[in-house]
Amino acid sequence: MTQADILIKNGIILTIDGSLDIIPCGYVAIAGDRIAAIGEGEPDIHAARVIDAEQCVIMPGLVNTHTHMTMMRGVCEDKLLMDWLEQICFPIDASLTAEDIRAGALMCQAEMLLGGTTTFIDIYRYPGAVAEVAEKTGIRAVIAPQIIDHPAGAGETYATNKTFVDEWQGRCPGRVMPWFGVHAPYSCDWKTYKDCHDAAIAHDVGIHTHLAETESEIKQMCEKFGCSPFEKLDEIGAISGRMLAAHCVHVNDRDMDIMAESGMKVAYNPSSNMKLASGVAPITEMLDRGIVVGLGTDSNLSNNNVDMFEEMRVGAMLQKLATGDARALSAETVIRMATIEGAKCLGLEREIGSLRVGKKADIILVDMGKPHLWPMFTGGMPENIIAHLVYSASAQDVRTTIVDGRVLVDEQQLVNYDLRVLFAYVQKTAADLYNRAKPQTI
Repeated sequence: MTQADILIKNGIILTIDGSLDIIPCGYVAIAGDRIAAIGEGEPDIHAARVIDAEQCVIMPGLVNTHTHMTMMRGVCEDKLLMDWLEQICFPIDASLTAEDIRAGALMCQAEMLLGGTTTFIDIYRYPGAVAEVAEKTGIRAVIAPQIIDHPAGAGETYATNKTFVDEWQGRCPGRVMPWFGVHAPYSCDWKTYKDCHDAAIAHDVGIHTHLAETESEIKQMCEKFGCSPFEKLDEIGAISGRMLAAHCVHVNDRDMDIMAESGMKVAYNPSSNMKLASGVAPITEMLDRGIVVGLGTDSNLSNNNVDMFEEMRVGAMLQKLATGDARALSAETVIRMATIEGAKCLGLEREIGSLRVGKKADIILVDMGKPHLWPMFTGGMPENIIAHLVYSASAQDVRTTIVDGRVLVDEQQLVNYDLRVLFAYVQKTAADLYNRAKPQTI
């Protein structure tokens, strides 16, 4: 008899390991922080804890490839991106304290864990505060400070980013990982991009940024530099497979050639791009070129949630509408983007993103025993499990979330945090921040 710490049994297993294999009734055993066994039927395994996953899908945790740990959700709405940034975001960002970021990080990470997201990348202020929260919540985090050169004071600097990387690289190995982060070409100097890219190579980490989000950004670039941001980054030697770029909405064939040749990855943010009327990223064309694309929610200011199930649904449907082809971005493709392709965006595909013996035990259970997820077919019937997860499920259907072999959400409840206490803390901190920042809400 094999020993394990946790045994999950009687569930429908979606491995996303190579092909999208489905085991109609199987088990996953966890030993320490890793998957020790995966199989079909009744296991001969003794475990300290047994989780009965009847009517649940057992699958890899979701990977959010672009977000900001903000907390001013629903305060300032219905604005164009540049107005939204200049009137709301930059005043708030310039007023932030580490305590504000700590509250926002707690709220966002709680929401992610409850919704089945086990890994995220954040690009925002006071990265040390976000890292400390992630260290305690147990979630897997990649943290890229958001450097902003213009306006001064609205973001981090190259110096503070480098200090953060020096302090956190190796502090919580494999679970809290520091990167370099540059906000965007319209808010940062090209020297900053080059310095961060070179430093990312030297420290063997990644670099995260926003690129080609709006038409006005591209127009500004062309008028000022006579080229696209991708051409400029290529010219200065600051684009490579270490770069993960959010949005990439307004790109042409030459841009996508540069992206593909460099190995740069893309974070697709459909809900945010729709809400801010930024446009539709040509994701199907990127995939045809072999560009790795993950899925991201962006912040709760521009989404307004961090529900990766919703992002799968919206992301697939938006590509079908934009291309006029109902076959575009299939359910199978988009669920890979939310798991193993997202892991590739963060350089973590050998550890997370699929269920395989030896990989990290980042696992979620999705409760399928609900009217909006039935009928459910497996085995001899036409499979509809993946279609349900993409087109019908939501964050509220997640029953269990496990990261690094630790159960962090059990029966839809956070194990280590009292939401009532968290609500009170965030409410007070957000009110204080709003009164200090005084963003233009009209």
